[in-house]
Amino acid sequence: MDNPETCRAETGGFPSPKARRLFLRNNIVLFALLFGLWLLMSGHYDFFHVFIGFLCSILVVVLNARLAKYFFIRDNLCDCTPLRVGRLFFYIPWLIYQIGIASLQVAGVVLRRRMPVNPSLVRFRTKLPTRAARVILANSITLTPGTITLLLEGDEYLVHSLIDASHSGIVDGTLPGEVAKLYHRKPREVVFDVEVLRKKKTI
Repeated sequence: MDNPETCRAETGGFPSPKARRLFLRNNIVLFALLFGLWLLMSGHYDFFHVFIGFLCSILVVVLNARLAKYFFIRDNLCDCTPLRVGRLFFYIPWLIYQIGIASLQVAGVVLRRRMPVNPSLVRFRTKLPTRAARVILANSITLTPGTITLLLEGDEYLVHSLIDASHSGIVDGTLPGEVAKLYHRKPREVVFDVEVLRKKKTI
């Protein structure tokens, strides 16, 4: 029978070759996302700017690798549900579309003379499969105008919402459901224990 310490040494400290491959894939995905974001935000596509973006993306991945490896092994993330990378090509455009709709909703409220803002706090819990999925949801909520994630603790969220329409996609499970589809083809009900807290008077 193989010695566990010998196996770890042969796989670079990872518990198995599968874990090592998964960690490598995660870093490749991280590089692709960083480089893609650079190209999107830069707006310059000459050799110099593209090359600098390429180098910076690699540098971030390399500097982050040691810390990422520590948490990957400590939290046994190799046994977590893997990300369906192909689903990102649907999720990102869908999220951008939702950001556009939310921007128009918030602008419509702010530009009215009475400015019918109805702020509230939304507390809810989710059944997302991994910590990364929960962070993706928290960041997606914050990116969407009208909502911001105030707290993420375990599977519990606290979100500030500007108007009712801002948090409707969270309460009905639409946004959390799309995040869940990054990991499962047909996720079950994702959101539960929803509580909306608000003042009696509308601002």
